[in-house]
Amino acid sequence: MKKNFKYLFILILLIIAVLAWNEAFGLGEDKLKFYMLDIEQGDAIFIETPSGNQILVDGGPDRRILEELGKIMPFYDRSIDLIILTHPHLDHAGGLLEVLKNYNVGEFMDVGDSYNLAEYGELKKLIEDKKIKYETVHRGLKIYLDREVSLLVLTPEKLIKSDNPHDNNVVSRLSYGKIDFLLMGDAEKGEELRLVQEGDNLESEVLKVGHHGSKTSSNPLFLEKVKPEYALISVSAKNRYGHPAQITLDNLLAAGAKIFRTDIDSIIEFKTDGNSLTLVGGK
Repeated sequence: MKKNFKYLFILILLIIAVLAWNEAFGLGEDKLKFYMLDIEQGDAIFIETPSGNQILVDGGPDRRILEELGKIMPFYDRSIDLIILTHPHLDHAGGLLEVLKNYNVGEFMDVGDSYNLAEYGELKKLIEDKKIKYETVHRGLKIYLDREVSLLVLTPEKLIKSDNPHDNNVVSRLSYGKIDFLLMGDAEKGEELRLVQEGDNLESEVLKVGHHGSKTSSNPLFLEKVKPEYALISVSAKNRYGHPAQITLDNLLAAGAKIFRTDIDSIIEFKTDGNSLTLVGGK
């Protein structure tokens, strides 16, 4: 009996070693993986580059983010290379407290908004206590995530004084080869129109819809410039805000986008080799 247990223990160690080897030396698919996580009412996006660099954009409102990360990250992987917070509202920032407590984070980026959210204050203190590299972002900053993988910050131009963190919301465009993902955070129509007026290249295969599909986002003129093949909405079922708004759904459909929602589809996953894009589906 003890001999059988010994062999079983050795087998488990070998399996763990093989998994770790694959992870460390990139023996898996040479593809970028993109996940819209199902964290109820909020936002959380996880990105893994072809060489295994891991990026988390927002973290939802609470501990649910840990459960969602556990579905897509190996149990032995306790590190995340970069976290980006689009703006300090609870439904984007709250869960990041749990992430920082449970993972080794290489770098943290946001706009440096001084919005008075208790959890955001705790988040900044934890970043300082754990000596995590911190950097503020601004329009024009290009973050190189991997060979041929970059994230271009489109807004804000600069930090402005406002009682609404949406006015300093981070919009970014993730690019790998010919494939692009436009990440809108909680951007509303005013921010969308400014992007159009700036003349930015907004065309993207995947659009992370702004503000959970609220009627305050997804202006038809903006969607005409983006030309999304897929539109992703992060939202909880029967939420009290009425998200997503029917007019937003109508605008997205009129733009030719296939709509996916976390309240219906759960985790939404894409893979791309930089030339073609594959929708893996919900989990």
